[in-house]
Parts: sequence; structure tokens; C-alpha cells
Amino acid sequence: MRITGLMQNQSTVRTLNRHQYEMDKIQTQLATGQKIQTPKDDPAAATNQMFFRTRINELDQFDRNISDGTARLNLMDGELGRITDIMQRIRVLTVQASNGTYQGDNAFELKNAIASEIDQHLRALIDIGNGKDATGLPLFGGYTVERAPFEPIVSNVKGLKGLELENQIVGVEYRGDIGKRLLEVERSQYIDVNMPGNQALWGTNFTITGSVDNSGYIASSDQAFKIDGVEIRVQAGDTVDDIIDKINHAGLDVKASKIGQDFVSLHSTAPHQIWLEDMEGGTVLKDIGLVSADRTRPPNNYADTARVSGLSLFDVVIKLRNDLLAGDQLEISGRDLGNLDEAMDNVLRHRAQIGARQNRLEEHTKRVSWDKNYMTELLASNEGIDVAETVMNLKWIESVHSYALNVGARIIKPTLMDFLR
Repeated sequence: MRITGLMQNQSTVRTLNRHQYEMDKIQTQLATGQKIQTPKDDPAAATNQMFFRTRINELDQFDRNISDGTARLNLMDGELGRITDIMQRIRVLTVQASNGTYQGDNAFELKNAIASEIDQHLRALIDIGNGKDATGLPLFGGYTVERAPFEPIVSNVKGLKGLELENQIVGVEYRGDIGKRLLEVERSQYIDVNMPGNQALWGTNFTITGSVDNSGYIASSDQAFKIDGVEIRVQAGDTVDDIIDKINHAGLDVKASKIGQDFVSLHSTAPHQIWLEDMEGGTVLKDIGLVSADRTRPPNNYADTARVSGLSLFDVVIKLRNDLLAGDQLEISGRDLGNLDEAMDNVLRHRAQIGARQNRLEEHTKRVSWDKNYMTELLASNEGIDVAETVMNLKWIESVHSYALNVGARIIKPTLMDFLR
């Protein structure tokens, strides 16, 4: 094979260009600290790099979610703690008022003074129930954000000796819902950081009994309804006994039964307001006499003919205040004191639930922190350079390039004039 001078020159230039490319590549790696600049440098490593970065960004978002959820739960726990303290004070006052040693004008003045203080505690409880978090979202309103969850009803109240007190709170209606605020703390893992007020701030067990004779009831079509947010399916041909059986096996804190002329009755096994809702155009709850035909959306959508009993935490305090104003010693020392204890137990039960969620978030915080450290190490080992090795490679290529320049100078230097001399 004939080797010409042009071929030697071109080969030398190609070699020098390749050396310069390698030196530029290594210098860029040293400048950036990364060995992968474009996917073509190492397609497999580049794929891992994208996965590690995506996972780290994902963990950062989970960390923010956990932080937000922890702050909200801490605030809710603190507010329930304030409610517990207020209820403890109300209980002390109730025990004092139930003391039968006070007679005559002394008893009148004492009960009025206690009723006045309890009324102020009632207003404080409503303010706490309508409290918001740092983002302006109600703490005890479920998923509702456009209005305060608890609306007081104001009217006049008659007290002892015919006195009429004006602008007194005679009721509190829940205007929120039972929606959940779910925070994703890991892929497909969610924690509810909500506590609806008609559950956490409820006083006694709730009962609703319809007044419709359901002895001949048969579902006309496949339908569905919800109790406390849990969907219950009804098939065409189901009787009222089938519906009651499905309710009792739905895992709810609600039990169904028949009373009298096959009247359907729902009774909560833990203090809360029972949430009823027909779905998909169904009419099961309306047909069996539990839900109003005019007011289909909860809350407070119970049929006008249904018998409803159960007191919220606010209703418990209102009843106590009214009994104090009326001087009903028997109610104060009996039912009112029992209602207070039941309401306090319910608040403490929900504080325990919040504590369990706080513990779970704490464990997720540890896991996310460990995962971030592990992924960061994998990313560093995948895209980072070994500085000592990279510097050695640069020195080696510089030496090779220097040798190539010396060889090229000897090959390219001779010309025709050199031979004519």
C-alpha cells in the first residue's frame, strides 16, 4: 500500500483533533463535576440519572406535604386541647351549680353567674370551631372553604324570675361537610389531615328514626346511598331488611334497626352527626323516611317527619346554660353532667386519632429523609466524577497530545525545498 505525505498529514490532524476533543471533554467534566453532559455520553447512566433526579424531586414534594400536614395536625391538636380545657372548666362550674346546699337568692345569683360564664365559654367554643389554619382553610369544616363551619342561631332566652335575656345563642348548625383533605406522603399513600366538626365537636350519640311504614318496601331499581361517606349499593328487589343488613355490615359507627311499624332507625355507636345522602338519582333514604324530598343535600337534610335526637358539643353547653337559667337542679346534676362527660370523651377520642396520625407522619419524615440521602448518594456516584482519576486522565491525554505534536512536526515539516537543498 502506497503511503503518501497527504495521508500522513491527514492522519496526524485527525489524531490531534481527537486528542483535543478528549481534553475538552475531560476539562468540562472537571469544571462541572459531572461525567455525563449529554445522554449520548452514557445512555444507561443518563437514564439512571433522570430516574434519581425525578425521585429526589418527588421526595422533596413528599417532605413538603408531610411538613404541611404536621403543622395542620399540630394546630388541630392544640385547638382540641383548648376545647378540653374549656370543657373541664364548664364541668367544674356544673358540679358547683349542682350542689344542693345553695338556696333562695344565693342559688339564684350563683346559677345566673355560672350561666353567664358558661355563655362566654360557649362563644369561645364556637370561635375555636370556626378557626382556620395558616392558609385560611377551616380546621373543622371538612372540605368546605367558602363559609364558616358552625353558624350560631341567636334568639331570646327566659331565665329565672321571668327575666328575658336577649341575643343569646340558642343553637349551632353545622354548615361544613365530611370531606377529607388527603396529603400524599408516598406514592399512592395518603393521610387525612382533616377532622370534620360534626364528628370531633359532637357531644352525644345521634339517632334518627323515620315515620314511614316500610313493611312493604321493595327497591324498584339498582341504587346507591351514602352513610357517613361510605357507599352502600342497593339492588332491585331488596327489602328494608336487606337494606338494614347492608348498613350493619358496612363497617360504620352506625347501626340500623326496625322500630314499631317497620320504621327504620339509625343510631350512632360513637358520638357524631349521621351524614345521609342519596346517590346517582336514587331515592332509597327518601323512600324509607330518613331524608327530606326537598332538601336532598346534607347536612341537616333529614325528613321533617323523622324523629332526630343527639346533641353537638355546643348543644350540650347550650342546654346546660338554659337549665341553669331555668333553675332545673335535676337536669343540671343528672343529664347535663353526663352529656358533658360524653362530649369530653369524644373530644379526647379524636385527639387520640390526631396523635396517631402525627406519629405516622413522623415515621414518614424519617423514611423520606433516609430515601433522599440514599438517592442523593446514588445520583452522585452515577453522575459525579472521580477527581483524582479524571485529573490523571487529563495529564495522560495531554502527554499523548504533546507526543503527537512532536511526531506531527517531524512528518509535516519536510517540503520540496528541503529536498532541493
